Amino acid sequence: MRVAALLAVGLVLSGCAVGGSKTTTVTVTRTVKTPSGLKKPPAAQAETALVKYFGIPVKPATKLDQCPTSVASKGIDFSCYALTITPKFFLVGVTANVAFAASQGNACQPLECSPVEDDRYVIPAGTQPLTFILPGPTTGTVLTLHSEQMRTTTIAGAQLAAIVGGASTPKLVEPLTASGLWLTVNVDTVTSFAQQFQP
Repeated sequence: MRVAALLAVGLVLSGCAVGGSKTTTVTVTRTVKTPSGLKKPPAAQAETALVKYFGIPVKPATKLDQCPTSVASKGIDFSCYALTITPKFFLVGVTANVAFAASQGNACQPLECSPVEDDRYVIPAGTQPLTFILPGPTTGTVLTLHSEQMRTTTIAGAQLAAIVGGASTPKLVEPLTASGLWLTVNVDTVTSFAQQFQP
């Protein structure tokens, strides 16, 4: 019985050796050409691709003679504006609580600071105004009154420039100089904007 079992194991092993498979690794090298016009943006530009800024618009927004080539679309002629804001830090949560306590001369452990009023604390973010390119067709939102109800209204960048310049329509719930604006910016160009309600 033992001899038969050894013989069976031997036949199985010899079958594996005869009918086995062989693994071969093949390395293929391919040269791929990339268009010469496409370059990786510098690190600083890559990091500023979608940045949000909060601030108070400085009047008036200046209409530019032409849009930068990075903004202009082929075959489309539209206006661009230089929109300048006084930058602010719009702080919430623990950050707001600690900053407010420090401004009052109070020391507290970060998680033990008293909450700020209205859950936000806005402070200057430097003294240098910041200027961005605002394409006329860029869209964003402002807060308007309709039947004594506040609602979000979508407007174009050209309309925002007009409001910053003193236009009275659409009728805003509060002036941009009181509420401020959020700007989403790609390097130096506003891609969207939103008025911030401040109770």
